[in-house]
Amino acid sequence: MTSYTVGLIPAPGMPRTLIEKIIDELPELTEKYIDADCIFKFELEVSPLASSAEYINETIHRMAKIKKKNDWDYVIGITDLPSLSENRVVVSEFDSQKSVSLISLPALGFFSVKRKLRRMVTHHMEYLYKYNEDSMSFSSRELSSPTVMNISRETPIEDNESTNRYIIKSYIIGWLKIILGMAYINEPWSIVTNFKTLVSLAFATGTYIAIFSTPWELSIDYQPWRLFLLMIFAVIGMVFWLIYAHKLWGKSSTKTAVHYRWLYNLTTFMTLLFVTIANYVILFILLTISVTMFVPPEIFNDWTQADEDFTVMNYINLIWFTTSLGILAGALGSTAESEEKIRSVTYSYRQLYRYQELQKEDDESEENKKEEA
Repeated sequence: MTSYTVGLIPAPGMPRTLIEKIIDELPELTEKYIDADCIFKFELEVSPLASSAEYINETIHRMAKIKKKNDWDYVIGITDLPSLSENRVVVSEFDSQKSVSLISLPALGFFSVKRKLRRMVTHHMEYLYKYNEDSMSFSSRELSSPTVMNISRETPIEDNESTNRYIIKSYIIGWLKIILGMAYINEPWSIVTNFKTLVSLAFATGTYIAIFSTPWELSIDYQPWRLFLLMIFAVIGMVFWLIYAHKLWGKSSTKTAVHYRWLYNLTTFMTLLFVTIANYVILFILLTISVTMFVPPEIFNDWTQADEDFTVMNYINLIWFTTSLGILAGALGSTAESEEKIRSVTYSYRQLYRYQELQKEDDESEENKKEEA
């Protein structure tokens, strides 16, 4: 039986994690959808892949060099960087002649990412294999492996190493998927615990506020819409404070186009919004315990002249009110405990780090060539 070696090159982080989860399933899928008479072996090598999301040519060149170094037959890269073509979201790129393809993980969205990635890797493998077998009569319509829905195939018209690409048909769906996908890849749940000092300060503030009668009376007088607006103000205020305090908003750069910069900044906002909402929920639970313990219903109803039939609802309003005030106080009085960890969730920061790493690799490679010469 003919044997082929397929190199998988994921970027560090979420792409690597997902590929490691599905790599053992790929030989069976290739046998099912591609050619049962061939053996496909999959090997893994982690790489930053690209210096910048905009320069797809650099990525393809780097993957081709890794392919040659490892003597692979095919290469599929998985990047966590977004890719756009005329403001439409690109799912994947192919350089069929070089047997190289690249999948943009953010374009797969937020839900069922592992399943979608498994389908896309299988589809890419079939695409490259059948093109290589008979490039003269090859048509992607002949492919049998499943792919992600609502995508279309196009041939790039700009100067590009890519010979074909898949894009999401709808502008709105595409941008929604890529923003949610980028926020998912940021793994916001991994930095929720990075705000223990902030939550502690917010909890102390909320508990202190809750023992005075003025907040009791205000929480009763406030209508639900006012409490809701206060919550929105507290959450959004904390997000903007974190962005300001840690300098997370990407500025103009010669290496990053305007639309990519806005995409990175919007993703940073969405990631921190998730973190802040998670901390808000944690604080709400903590203050529920605190208020229940330190605010007796008899005193609360007596001082506020509240209707005893609505004691539970009044307590919920008080907890809601103090949680919002606590979050505001916590945001202004504290920052994240690890500067490096919170900055790592921003695409621009992570991309700059990878660019520097790739520059080091290139410099070392040039030095080795000079020494050998």
